[in-house]
Amino acid sequence: MTTREAPGDGGLRTTTEPQDPGAPPDGRGGRGGRLGARISGGLGRDFWLLWGGWSVSSVGNGLTVTALPLLAADLTSDPATLSLVGMADKLPWLLLALMGGALADRWDRRRAMWVSDALRCAILVVLFVAVLGGWASIPLLMVIAFGITSIETVYDSSRSAILPMTVPQDRKALERANSRLMTANTVALKFLGPALGGVLYTVGRAVPVGVDAISFAVSSVFSFLMRGDFRADGARGATTAGTKDAKGTNDTRPRRAMRREIGEGVRWLARHRVLRVFTLVAGLTNMCTVGQLAMLVLYARQVMQISDVAYGLLLASVAVGSVTAGFTCRMFTHRLGPARSALGGVMLGALGFTILGFTSEVAFVALGLAVTGYTAMTWNVTTVSIRQTIVPRELIGRVSSVNRLVAFGLMPVGILLAGQIATHVSLEAVYRAGGLFGAAVSLIGLLTLSNAAVEKALHEAEAR
Repeated sequence: MTTREAPGDGGLRTTTEPQDPGAPPDGRGGRGGRLGARISGGLGRDFWLLWGGWSVSSVGNGLTVTALPLLAADLTSDPATLSLVGMADKLPWLLLALMGGALADRWDRRRAMWVSDALRCAILVVLFVAVLGGWASIPLLMVIAFGITSIETVYDSSRSAILPMTVPQDRKALERANSRLMTANTVALKFLGPALGGVLYTVGRAVPVGVDAISFAVSSVFSFLMRGDFRADGARGATTAGTKDAKGTNDTRPRRAMRREIGEGVRWLARHRVLRVFTLVAGLTNMCTVGQLAMLVLYARQVMQISDVAYGLLLASVAVGSVTAGFTCRMFTHRLGPARSALGGVMLGALGFTILGFTSEVAFVALGLAVTGYTAMTWNVTTVSIRQTIVPRELIGRVSSVNRLVAFGLMPVGILLAGQIATHVSLEAVYRAGGLFGAAVSLIGLLTLSNAAVEKALHEAEAR
């Protein structure tokens, strides 16, 4: 038996139901028993391998997130040219996100993850050699950024889809797992990585890239060590006619066209009001946020006039807010409700960015970034857990990819707009306009979607 939380009058009530027979064996019972459950925190061995791999690669990725803008800024001081690297980094989410989700629902998600990390490691080795040899250029950085993110579209869809398969099937476990996973990712990607990235960049421009390549290799090993078959439900029935499934038995059912599979995910999300609103708000607010972050390196150098090391530490202030949220946001979500905590938080985070449009004092800028980090973590833990609860397992890769298409696909547009505003108006205007627009979008979402609507959708999904 497993415990599941369901919405009740005045809060959550606890019900019990049989354990999912398709769940992989772990510390929750069976072979691992109670001792394994205590050691794993009830989340299982495979979850902690997922946690460890993503955390390690996130540290390395945080180094590159800091070093790549610095490297680009050393090559050009023109905001419009600098924005091209950021656009190349985000463009795959617009072009390839849907295909990445479809592949995550076709393939064994564990295999997709370790192969993706191995390929990203190889690409970063190329960049490491180029920087070391003095061959770095804006076009090369654009190609490298595009390649890394293209592979990430498959990895991220697979990681999001595999998480519910590694933990108990209830909202409490999903919230706990997402909170731990995202908190560790934030500490690594936005705190340790940026803080070390600025320092290592002063040691050698190629050093952060080399460390990131190693981190992807380590993450690939973690994913490889996960046990079990992590294909979507029904994936065996999607194999080509006449092939064999994982058990070696013949499967004569033909594989459906990828276009049809992608369309199924698009239609499912488009028809679901709760997830549709969350996705649209994420896309429009991310469009503003990523443009503001893309200009931050120039803002730090030209407006704040701080060193590269200080820039890395400034980025880490985002992580301070995010980590704080990782430990406290579930309390606010349960008290305020999922819609109010997520949408209201994003509105507050957007207003936090407007601080940079009116003052360049380090303390106030760090505060604004910390507020943004706190609300972003609250949004992620809340909305991702909701999506993983609501979406059927066999569709989660594709539905998640549609969400990413909208949430990340508008990022190149935001970076392009931010570059143009910074060039023709001012860097401060990027933060004033973007912050106010993001706050307005969040307010409309908050007025559109109620806590009751979200709880109803969750209850219907849990009753399936």
